Amino acid sequence: MSMALAPLASAGNVAFFVVFGVFVVAMIVLAVIVIMWAVRHDLAGREAWKKRQAERAGWGDEGQQPR
Repeated sequence: MSMALAPLASAGNVAFFVVFGVFVVAMIVLAVIVIMWAVRHDLAGREAWKKRQAERAGWGDEGQQPR
């Protein structure tokens, strides 16, 4: 490689690694957001399901079996 193209190749490598690094960080952040959203909705769904099951069984709002 000639001396005139050496700085361009180096700048291209740096630009690639910067853009690729931003892409990787964005994917990791997106994955964390999606996982947090899924866990929150799962917990809310579970609570609603348990409440429906308790109501069907006649246990009331406390979630305890009647005596």
